Amino acid sequence: MQSIYTLFCEKSYDLLSLLTPCNAWKHFQLLQKNQWLSCDELCHMRWQKLKQLLIFAYHTIPFYRTLWQSAGIQPEKFTSERDMLDLPVVTKKELIEAQKNDAFLLSKKHGFEMAYTSGTTGDRFQVPFTFACYQKKYANHLRQVYACGWRLGMKSAAIHYSGHSQFKGKYSGRHEDREPFMSFREMALKLAHRRKILEPYNGIQTGDDTQVASWYEALMTYKPYMLETMDYVLLMLREYIERNGLQPLHIPKTYVLGTYTKALRERLESFFHTEIFNRFSPHEIEGVAYACEVHRGMHMAIDSYHVEFLDDNGRPVEPEKTGFLVVTDLDNYLMPLIRYKLGDLGHYYAEPCTCGRGFPLMGDIDGRARDLFALKNRSVVAPAKIAAILQDIPSVHLFQVVQDTSGNITAFVVPVRKPLQKETVVTIKNALHKLLGEDESITVIESDTITLEPNGKCSFVKQITP
Repeated sequence: MQSIYTLFCEKSYDLLSLLTPCNAWKHFQLLQKNQWLSCDELCHMRWQKLKQLLIFAYHTIPFYRTLWQSAGIQPEKFTSERDMLDLPVVTKKELIEAQKNDAFLLSKKHGFEMAYTSGTTGDRFQVPFTFACYQKKYANHLRQVYACGWRLGMKSAAIHYSGHSQFKGKYSGRHEDREPFMSFREMALKLAHRRKILEPYNGIQTGDDTQVASWYEALMTYKPYMLETMDYVLLMLREYIERNGLQPLHIPKTYVLGTYTKALRERLESFFHTEIFNRFSPHEIEGVAYACEVHRGMHMAIDSYHVEFLDDNGRPVEPEKTGFLVVTDLDNYLMPLIRYKLGDLGHYYAEPCTCGRGFPLMGDIDGRARDLFALKNRSVVAPAKIAAILQDIPSVHLFQVVQDTSGNITAFVVPVRKPLQKETVVTIKNALHKLLGEDESITVIESDTITLEPNGKCSFVKQITP
């Protein structure tokens, strides 16, 4: 039975959708219905939205018109999604340059606010949203979190990274960092999401017990139904609780923004008495994919996005093969992102989910393209495959596997109990050699801490570029 406050929040959102521009609930109800359509129905819907977006962009956006004309492309002649492969892929760098040249004509438009990307996958850039488009993005977010069983009015908490726009540059020093329509967002989080936002980890390296202790005390006191956090944060909380012999937290649902192996996820679920979900929601394109109760990858929201997985030559990869993620946003007409290469790696599954949703499935993110390991045999390996080796070893607390500019590979390992056992070192080296090749130079070093990214995120696998 739902609480009276949940029913009040949902009814209030319904009334807002009817009487004001705050109509996220109307879009959310439609999105909820869409996910149960057949895959064929959803693909037809996606193609209709794609066709409309492409024609709009060609005739009204100088950036795309120039780009496509130079390639001899006329989207009016497209007859199916297969024709999308003829369109050039665009990168953040190209989009940033186009903004500088006003190739999206933003100087002639008004009534929008900017969302900044985190910069984890490379250059940071800003994407404009009208309030109407922002409502659709919010609706996509609601669909994601409702999939885990949370509803409006139920307690939630978040431990973001220090560079998150929620903090308005307090920890990053970038005071332009803000969420679009911040007042609306903060009011919704406070009243309807009952969101308690905890102070982020604000150090260069892990190891600050003071910060972890504050998270533990806040979560024990507040008792949220749902926690949203970073992958390394949950590991730090577990280690702190175990080391100090504290009472474990009981959090029914947890969204972890990162990739865990099945074994690690199950260990953490048992420890925190929780069910762990994943979702794929870059700042500039909220709600691309989300997990359900089956926990086999994430459902791609193809009623709002067109997602592609491409090889080095820009051709689609086979199911379960790692490719570069390229996304088209079907809703943002102010600055359309069409065949936008995010800088992330991923894979998809050919089989539908047993939950009954019509959305096709993608796997958890395979890492960032910048962190692909280039091997001596001229092959490359996705970061998630490397991380999986150490995540599956229970005696490993935290780690970072680094490939330097000479190609040498070093695994910095923070063990659950010191010192790092020789048997664990041998296990790690043998498994890495098996995956990467016997010719690779691999060193395993015990460490007390792991170095974080400047924005507060953690890269378990990292390539140092010149």
